[in-house]
Amino acid sequence: MTEKSSYPNVASIIALIGGILILLGGMLLTAVSAFVLPYLTYTDVNPPPDLLPSGIPHLVSGMVGVMGVFGLISGAMVLASAVMVRLRPDHRETWGILMLVFSLLSFISLGGFILGALLGIVGGIMTLRWRPPKLLGSNESETRQPDPIK
Repeated sequence: MTEKSSYPNVASIIALIGGILILLGGMLLTAVSAFVLPYLTYTDVNPPPDLLPSGIPHLVSGMVGVMGVFGLISGAMVLASAVMVRLRPDHRETWGILMLVFSLLSFISLGGFILGALLGIVGGIMTLRWRPPKLLGSNESETRQPDPIK
């Protein structure tokens, strides 16, 4: 029989890896938007009438930059929630919900190569499903719910 730990160990490790991947994806998008996209030529793009052709690189770079910053925020929140579930397992519902929400929102910034978002979702679900171990001296009658009146 396996012994349950006093905190959701596997769930926090899975979410921690997911948060790191989401953070790396956000860093990659931010770096690409700052150092690559402004210097590309967009000769095949027809700009809208109100936009000069010289403004297209800045527009594309800005959009990808916003996606990257969003990935950084999502990754940091998943990472912080994974660490906090190890430090404060009594608040596991809060941390699990934060992991789920920010892992789902990280799909806006490609979700840490998709794998990071999936790992964050799995870690959040596992955190929400985890129950603390029962104390050695407790009875089943104390923890069992009374039968409903028929």
